[in-house]
Amino acid sequence: MKRWQPVSVLSDIRRGEVAGVRIGGREVVLWREDAPTPTLHAWEDRCPHRGMRLSFGFVRDDALGCLYHGWQFGGGARCRLIPAHPQVRVPASIHVHAYGVREHAGLAWVSMDGAEDFPAGGTGPDNVLPVRTLHVKASVGPLRHAAGIAPDAGIAWHGPVGLAVHEPVAGQAMLHVVRVADADGPSSPVLSRWAEQLRDAVESGAGIAPVMNGLIAGEMA
Repeated sequence: MKRWQPVSVLSDIRRGEVAGVRIGGREVVLWREDAPTPTLHAWEDRCPHRGMRLSFGFVRDDALGCLYHGWQFGGGARCRLIPAHPQVRVPASIHVHAYGVREHAGLAWVSMDGAEDFPAGGTGPDNVLPVRTLHVKASVGPLRHAAGIAPDAGIAWHGPVGLAVHEPVAGQAMLHVVRVADADGPSSPVLSRWAEQLRDAVESGAGIAPVMNGLIAGEMA
């Protein structure tokens, strides 16, 4: 099934920054332009020149540069500059594979397979603050179940708190936590500590229900 996947909280990808993520074992680079309107991009994390990870690179204005030989790729994913040959007109065939990317509910969403409908399941409001992303040493299924995320949904809302997950590699999961701005409920620092409890409960395979009940009942407020 084609779908959009929540892969990072937006606070991890600020203007002019680069971040590498994995989605189902595939390496993806997220980067945001250092420009007045900083667009978010999601590309295959590999320079077509020598295969260097572009997530090790740097942002200059509206381009992502490879750390190895400095090749620069504009927002359209085409190479626009080869520093060793600055006068050469770069062929249009030199480009990076780009994926669909959206920003919503405090999260970066990526489509690896050309999904058009965005996103699967309810996503909640736009006035959302990112809290944090945590790595969970457990399969994504138990984490989705613990977070109360339906099979066809991208995110689950428990009052003002949103929980989303994705699978970086088989047997591992990432938990993304967001909250509605200016809403009653746990503060971001308290919610961050609660998320650690949820992670620990899922990794141990015990105590998930009490942790979730604490959030839903507002005991962490």
